[in-house]
Amino acid sequence: MSGRVARGVAQRGLNNLPLQSPPMSGRSHLLRLVVPFAAMIVAVVALSGWLIYRSGAESARRMQRESLANDARLIAHEIARHPAPLEGAPLARVAEVARLRDVRVTLVDAGGRVVFDTRSAVEEMDDHNDRPEIVAARRDGEGAAVRSSRSLGVSYVYAARRAADGLVVRASRPEAGAFEVGGVMIAQLAAAVALCVLMMTGLAVSLQRRWIAPVRRLADAASHMAAGEFGTRVEPAGESELRTFSSSLNDLATRAEKQLIDLRQGRADLASLVDSMPDPILLTDRQQRVVLINQPAADFLQVTTRQANGAKLVSLLGEPLLVELAEGLPATPGVPHVRDLRVSRLGQKLHYQAVAARTNAGGVLLVLRDVSKLVSAVQMKTDFVANASHELRTPIAAIKLAFDTLTEVLADDPQQTLRCIQIIAGHLKRLEDMLADLLDLSRVENESIRPEIAPLLAREPLAIVRSTMTPLALDRGVTLTIEADEAMQMHSDRRLLDLILKNLVENGIKYTPAGGSVRMALRREIAADGPHVLLSVTDTGIGIPPQHLERVFERFYQVDAARSGSAARGTGLGLAIVKHAVAALGGQVKIDSLVGRGTTVTCVLPDTAALSAVSG
Repeated sequence: MSGRVARGVAQRGLNNLPLQSPPMSGRSHLLRLVVPFAAMIVAVVALSGWLIYRSGAESARRMQRESLANDARLIAHEIARHPAPLEGAPLARVAEVARLRDVRVTLVDAGGRVVFDTRSAVEEMDDHNDRPEIVAARRDGEGAAVRSSRSLGVSYVYAARRAADGLVVRASRPEAGAFEVGGVMIAQLAAAVALCVLMMTGLAVSLQRRWIAPVRRLADAASHMAAGEFGTRVEPAGESELRTFSSSLNDLATRAEKQLIDLRQGRADLASLVDSMPDPILLTDRQQRVVLINQPAADFLQVTTRQANGAKLVSLLGEPLLVELAEGLPATPGVPHVRDLRVSRLGQKLHYQAVAARTNAGGVLLVLRDVSKLVSAVQMKTDFVANASHELRTPIAAIKLAFDTLTEVLADDPQQTLRCIQIIAGHLKRLEDMLADLLDLSRVENESIRPEIAPLLAREPLAIVRSTMTPLALDRGVTLTIEADEAMQMHSDRRLLDLILKNLVENGIKYTPAGGSVRMALRREIAADGPHVLLSVTDTGIGIPPQHLERVFERFYQVDAARSGSAARGTGLGLAIVKHAVAALGGQVKIDSLVGRGTTVTCVLPDTAALSAVSG
């Protein structure tokens, strides 16, 4: 029952931890959605306006340079019509052209001196041969520049042209046209940005009403549901997709609320079931805190249920074996692990079977089954077998003595007397063998048995087999062969090894017809977990049917005696003795058999003292 409860609770993986709702951001969903797009649109508009402004300003400067270059050519052509020196009417004509063209005209001689300027007094103007447009005109015939005028302090566009006798004509105009373009562009950009802001505001209002507000309500409802408030409902609103989602969320909350009610009822039923069980039961969460404990478990741990709930498991378990069992569980859930536990309570020695398993939630389920009465009954049976065997030795010895006397005095009817004597002798031998096997079984079944591991040579147990089994084999017409390295050294318990060899070889001889053979092999083998001794006995006897193979190691279990005849019938304890002796040595035994072909029994025994010293 405790094993089923362990597996059932482990599969359900109960978890008492409260649900945690996700943290909600305080920032507005609308701002997080709209502001990035608005900033991006404003940035794109501003960048586009700046690029357009730069392009317009550059185009205006280019047009001004071309216009001023034409003016400079016109004035240079006018000057070329009048011979030097320029004064009087020619200069008046240049001034008239400058006024009509609305340009400033400056004439610079070969030495860099300003000889004429329509806007400033020439006496106040410095040398102009270092001006970029003058330098370019002297070098290439024409030159242009955009810079601030030193005499007027205003940004000007200059165009210069070389005339006769080293004279340079320079026409200039303030850069007012570029700024006018810029002002227009700025106004247009401002209008575009304002329009974008107005459109984004309208979009934000629409999003707030149709998407943001409904999504916010959905998020709030989901947060309440995540916190375990499954009675929360949300009114469908907004776009059709959001309304559909709201309806689905409400349906989900309804189903979750019903499942939560069912789960709580199931947990209550499980708690009632656990409390009604006499076995101590304890359950922890992933952090190894106790979340479920029944009264028998609290009594076993000598605490109250109030003290145990929420406490760390390790702090409650006083038995080192239970702590080791709980901490050594693998991460795989639902796989029970069993340990035997002996404790003393109120002067009584109690025996428990501890079953622990990992739950799906990562916790530990621990169930203690009280098997004290069962262990006591098994011990009583073992003691009875041992005591009965000892008590029967004396009457059997007396019967045998009387039988020996009978063979000497009863000679009146030799044939009948001989027949009775043979019957008595057969049964006495069977009874004597049974008592010997019962004593051997009692010794190897005792849980307190401790193998006495010591080094020994293979020849020592083999010599016993030869001396005791060879006569039996000759009597039954069976060939006994031994395959082993006589000088091989191993570590084992000599008494248990003799029991194993005696019973296996004797069984092989008994159930092999005359003319057959029995082969015993002993060898060492190196495995991944260390060296082993492999002991096998193979016969060519009658074999064992497949349906009996799983039960031949049970006490007193025998295959149908009619298959071998009553003469070969044994006590039914030989293979049981072998099984318990091999287990006491920490080994394993297996059997393979074919009906009519024979049987092979193989024992794998560890060959080191550390591995062999295993308690029963």
